Amino acid sequence: MLKIGIVAEYNPFHNGHLYQIRKIKEIFGEDVLIVVVISGDFVQRGEISFLDKWEKTQVSLGCGVDLVVELPLYYSIQNAEIFSRMATKILDYLGIDIQVFGAEEENIEILQKVLELQKRQDYKDKLMEYMKKGNSYSTSQRLALKEYNLDGIVKSNNILALEYMREIENSNLKIKPYIIKREISEYNEENVSEDREEFASASFLRNELEKILDKFSEEKFDFEKIKNSIIEKKCSFLKNRGVENSKEIEKKNYNFEKKQNIREKIDLESLKNVKTEERIFWKLEEIQKFLPEKSFDIIFKNLEWKINNRFSGDKIKEEIFKIVKYKILTEKKEKIMEIYDITEEIYARIYGTMLNSQKYIEFLKNTKSRNLSNKRVERIILNILLNIKADMMDFEINYVRILGFNKKGQEYLKKIRENNKIENFDTENDFQKKDVFVNWKDIEKFRNFDKNNQNLENFEIQENFLEKIQVEKNGFLIKELILGKKEKLNPIVCLD
Repeated sequence: MLKIGIVAEYNPFHNGHLYQIRKIKEIFGEDVLIVVVISGDFVQRGEISFLDKWEKTQVSLGCGVDLVVELPLYYSIQNAEIFSRMATKILDYLGIDIQVFGAEEENIEILQKVLELQKRQDYKDKLMEYMKKGNSYSTSQRLALKEYNLDGIVKSNNILALEYMREIENSNLKIKPYIIKREISEYNEENVSEDREEFASASFLRNELEKILDKFSEEKFDFEKIKNSIIEKKCSFLKNRGVENSKEIEKKNYNFEKKQNIREKIDLESLKNVKTEERIFWKLEEIQKFLPEKSFDIIFKNLEWKINNRFSGDKIKEEIFKIVKYKILTEKKEKIMEIYDITEEIYARIYGTMLNSQKYIEFLKNTKSRNLSNKRVERIILNILLNIKADMMDFEINYVRILGFNKKGQEYLKKIRENNKIENFDTENDFQKKDVFVNWKDIEKFRNFDKNNQNLENFEIQENFLEKIQVEKNGFLIKELILGKKEKLNPIVCLD
């Protein structure tokens, strides 16, 4: 059986993700194992994920994935290079044959050409020259590639694709890379055209969902009424789920007249006589055509919970800002300097702007500079929040945590466990090896080692391991403090 790996965030899972899974089965056959490595409750953008790890796992298993694995928290919130590198390492450990990824450039030979170019000294010199001028790494990369007529390559998914391919090559992995071209939507698009029927990026969908939370989280209304309206009207594309692509959708099933009326109504949102339930309904009807039914159902429940509990993305960020501000202004500088990706210059800038900023958005605006992007600042803020230290970042995978599986995934897990050398986690503590865990408590058993045991090798690796586990637990605690959600210890199992 061919084993196909995907690295994703599914924040949220949309039709583009479903298209990729279906395309994999179309190209490689139905009898493939699809394994996905996802970021958990904190994502690569340096934010708390809109959907938590368990919601994302549920959608994944409901849309054709066989096995869902978590990228450890301390790697999932870092830059594209670290994120992709460590996720690919997990796929390799799981014995994946082919890693499939979406990219704007479908010709893998062109990406290979860029990889070869980036090894050359003349390219490295140009890159360094632009960085010395105060440009960020991504801007410097684009400017350097422009001199070779390759600046069009610098797009979000192409960058990730390059990093996947680089890791496969540098670590001499057996995995084969395979591109499925990204359809229509751009990674960071903020708007979609009126005639867009099926695909929109996660960024666009996330922004629209955040608008709902920001606009309505302070209001009281009947969420059940909205749900009933959606069921009764069977709005947009819900009844068309299961088709392979937009070309197969019968145009007569989509009411273009109603679509126009909805847009007209949205323009009237400011009118006081328009009920809150109706306004939210119109917003949801606008975006649901870009989502599989399973994903829309889970997003709907997520929205209901957040609105009823008065949560929004901005409020969550403000809570994080308060905690980190207290930590930076009260901790000794030496402690903060232990955090990953902090430099003297960055510390001085963050400390100064923290003193003079009352709101998170104000802090980001004041901290951003030509060579310090908002995204890097947000990642550093999470590193501080979660206490991710530089000396623990050894870029090793010590364990693989399973979030969910179906019957096919379960069978493959059994094979992996049979081939593993570690049989008893209470008596053996070989930190040079790793294993696949389906329960968090099994991972924690590694904490119970004897520091005086002379047979234990590489004490530094052991210490790093314990610090990594503590970071994960810090993530559990932050999630509970801010969102009121406790961490699940067991995976989601779908054996139907």
